[in-house]
Amino acid sequence: MHHSSAARHLADLGASVALIGPGEPTDHSTHEGVFGSHHDSGRITRVLDRNPYYAKISAASIARYRGLESRAGITFFYDVGQITVSGIIPYLDELSACAVVHDLNHSILDNAGLAEMFPYLKFAEGMTGIHEIGTAGHIDPRRFIAAQGESLQLTGGQVINETVTRIKEHNRVQILSWKDDGECRCSKVLLATGAFANHFGIIPEPISIEVAEHTVVFGEVSKDTAEILSAMPSVIYHQTDEIGGSVYILPPIKYPDGRTWLKIGQSSGHSMVDPEQNLIPWFQGIGDADIAEWLSEELSKVLPGIELLSKHTASCVTTKSQSGLQFIDKFDGTEVYSCLVGEGQAAKSADELGRMAAHKVLYGRVPAEYDDFDFRIKYQ
Repeated sequence: MHHSSAARHLADLGASVALIGPGEPTDHSTHEGVFGSHHDSGRITRVLDRNPYYAKISAASIARYRGLESRAGITFFYDVGQITVSGIIPYLDELSACAVVHDLNHSILDNAGLAEMFPYLKFAEGMTGIHEIGTAGHIDPRRFIAAQGESLQLTGGQVINETVTRIKEHNRVQILSWKDDGECRCSKVLLATGAFANHFGIIPEPISIEVAEHTVVFGEVSKDTAEILSAMPSVIYHQTDEIGGSVYILPPIKYPDGRTWLKIGQSSGHSMVDPEQNLIPWFQGIGDADIAEWLSEELSKVLPGIELLSKHTASCVTTKSQSGLQFIDKFDGTEVYSCLVGEGQAAKSADELGRMAAHKVLYGRVPAEYDDFDFRIKYQ
């Protein structure tokens, strides 16, 4: 998502921009090219975060959502609120401090308060909820990217639905190529390739990146159930810091298939072994069956009595660096730049990450408020 954001910000800063990338695969099970975890209609957005950096960039992004929607004429932000529920005191303290620093409209609820405000949700005893209102809820990644692309084109930029297969330099000109002899010539290239950074030999040098596997379960609900849950916020339920101890849940969302789905996923995923060989098969599949069963059980505990008309599972990934930060940098000795590594934060923070990358490309540095962070590429 930060690829489309960066393109829009570059155009807004006066650059001539072409945004090049493939559309969504029509059949995930047989597609052998690149995938994107942003091919979805529901991602949690919020400012609340235990990491001050991620709270900062999400707050900056969310503050621009409505302006971008108005400019593009495309709605993608649904401010239904977000609640993080946990019994881990240090974790809750960090979130409370974040709420104060960012002057968020929020409330802190004990078990009784949670039950009163959200009678359809059930959590274990001893839990506390921090409810963020106005600056949180969920976004539709497909529509977010469409809004960025529309805004880019309004500024004179191009959107090219192709997969770049080669980048070469000739006489200080960057030449990007794709199938059927397609070609684009430019002075600078920004790569925002997600989990596929080290695939297909596109980047100048392989980067040090971890790919984590995530499984998602979708539960279809009826129109009547969706009405019952119409005020439901996005939920993060953080019981432990272990991979199997935290889930996120999206409220009912109508998907392109015309059906309405609840979505539950694991907050942390297992590191993928040999992504070069396993990344495409993972996206072609439907995730881990054992994790899907656990997620289904968690959904039934948090939303007891909610009838699901059908269920299906899906796979996605997150990318991580050793520093926990993005690589917003220039590849050594080239005019090829990077906006890589999402850390599971790219959806809600994409607009600010795109702005940061645009500044790096045009001015050689990220905006001054990020000078204290190390966004340098770490190579394999």
